[in-house]
Amino acid sequence: MLQDNQHALARYNRLFDNHQYQAIANQLAIDLQVERESLRVSDIMNLVSDVALDLNGHSDYGDAWVKLATICGQKDISIITIDMIYDYLLIYQQSSDTQVEDFQLTAKGLLKAYESKETLQAAISCANGVHGWRGHMAYDLLTASDYLVQVAIQLLINGNLSYIREKLHLAIQRLLGALHERLQHSKRPKLFDFNDKQFPYRPDDE
Repeated sequence: MLQDNQHALARYNRLFDNHQYQAIANQLAIDLQVERESLRVSDIMNLVSDVALDLNGHSDYGDAWVKLATICGQKDISIITIDMIYDYLLIYQQSSDTQVEDFQLTAKGLLKAYESKETLQAAISCANGVHGWRGHMAYDLLTASDYLVQVAIQLLINGNLSYIREKLHLAIQRLLGALHERLQHSKRPKLFDFNDKQFPYRPDDE
């Protein structure tokens, strides 16, 4: 194991591109609106290095790309910077490895998911004041969407399964509430009756 880690470190040092590394740090400073020497920039750059070491086979940095993608999403790191990090990490990616692509798409997915949460919260607030069954149904559906976005975020960051289950349960309750609202006020309730629908169950998934 020690020999493998030494080999990984040697490969990292051999492939290291200081020009790209510094360019990423400068762009991070712009995104975060801090000085280049800020600890906030250094913390993220350390994660970039952790991912690079993991790509080289170092045993101490497993799933480092998930942590980096999570920080990029939470700190509102720009698409430009995410792509710069992606290009830099490609230097270290070895054949059949997909971590760099997973990092890029996860970071961008999280970034857009967090953006959508803000929009959904505004829409929920507006729908909550609309009178009548249409407003009530729209409110429940928008609230369910918000819970589902939270679930998606947790899945992307390898979040807690109990928390994911809780949010899924709340989303389902809201969906059922929306359907109930429509069934109560519909002249054609069968259109919104989904009692015949069941979750697919595959024992192999357990």
